[in-house]
Amino acid sequence: MARPSVFRSLRGSFSLTNLLNGTQRTLNIINQAIPIVKQVSPVVKNAKTMFKVMNEFKKVDMPAGKNNNSSYEEKNSVTSEEYGPTFFV
Repeated sequence: MARPSVFRSLRGSFSLTNLLNGTQRTLNIINQAIPIVKQVSPVVKNAKTMFKVMNEFKKVDMPAGKNNNSSYEEKNSVTSEEYGPTFFV
């Protein structure tokens, strides 16, 4: 007995409704993913800048002896007395 060809077996399982349902599901997933990509892309683009800012905050938090810019910090240090509240009587 002869085996049925591959195309004959596919013809029975292929239908236009299955194709349209699959296309609709794919388009729904794409419509959900597009806003997510638009929201996340600026964060990814600015990641390098965010890491630079975080490193600058770490430099401020470090003790003066461990920082390479200790002489700069000593010259430009601000005490709370200089910028304390001013009371007018």
